[in-house]
Amino acid sequence: MGRPQKEIVLDGSPVRLFAYWLRDLRSTADLTLEQLATRTGYGRTTVSDAMGGRQLPTRPVALAVVGACGGDVRRWAEYWAQVRRALDPDAPGGPADITPPPWDPPAGRASGVHAEQCPAGCTRGDPHGWYTESVSTRLRLDTATPEAIERRVVVSTCDGLRAVPVAVSVPRRSGDTAPAHGLEISVVRGGRLEQGEHRYESYFERRLVLPAPLAAGHRHLYALRLRIPPAQSMAPHFVHVPLTRSEHFRLEVHFDRANPPRTVWQLAGVPTAVIYQQSPGTPALHPDDRGVVAAEFGAMRVGYGYGLCWQDTRTGPPRTARDT
Repeated sequence: MGRPQKEIVLDGSPVRLFAYWLRDLRSTADLTLEQLATRTGYGRTTVSDAMGGRQLPTRPVALAVVGACGGDVRRWAEYWAQVRRALDPDAPGGPADITPPPWDPPAGRASGVHAEQCPAGCTRGDPHGWYTESVSTRLRLDTATPEAIERRVVVSTCDGLRAVPVAVSVPRRSGDTAPAHGLEISVVRGGRLEQGEHRYESYFERRLVLPAPLAAGHRHLYALRLRIPPAQSMAPHFVHVPLTRSEHFRLEVHFDRANPPRTVWQLAGVPTAVIYQQSPGTPALHPDDRGVVAAEFGAMRVGYGYGLCWQDTRTGPPRTARDT
């Protein structure tokens, strides 16, 4: 038996997202790498690399893995082609419209809304057992230190849910070479935080331990406070990138009325690269008399960005974060 595969940290990369869902399919089929190699006819290293997240596997290898796991080969072939196109800088028509799993169920098959439940005795360790019903974020940029208060409602699909992961990415602004890069995360209500791994300099992970285990179908509300350290320079956007099912997101940004942004745009279902373009091609938004811009999103797709970005008029550093 070989070593277990290294966990994939989703960062919006289509290759990592492809590998993540391929691993999820293998987990559902309950196949070891050795069994998968036997069924596909490829070596263990080849099928392991296909789910490594470092590069997109070849089409024959990817579809062999899908077929061995009982997946929908046709839909996966379409998905592979979309990711391949997204990786081609010369592809016409701009970014590919990537549609990762889970896909819509066949017609006539009930998909449910809040009735999903894991099987009895479920022991799977990948992100599952819950989904996000709603996220509501109020971001204050009219204060000395940027601060966001975020309310989340999660729904348990597995009896005895005790904790959920919390992950926030704080990307650096272009040209920022400061040695330190941080984020303060604290619980306002609904649980306690445990320290998580710090795999990347700009990616912060925690584990929210719930006050009591949740039964399947039950909701839980928790609130977090996110604070950017003083004088830390950051990219001018706040975006929710669902890494698991997320049904609704509302964002309210309070700008400094004395220094309003030059332009504000809404981002809805965009690949990570588009977030940094500062010219998404959507209509410009304007702060109200309180300096506030708000946006709401539903039917969000895993791995894509939803939120607001802007151009600052101030000469100092833009101040924002990206929530996952």
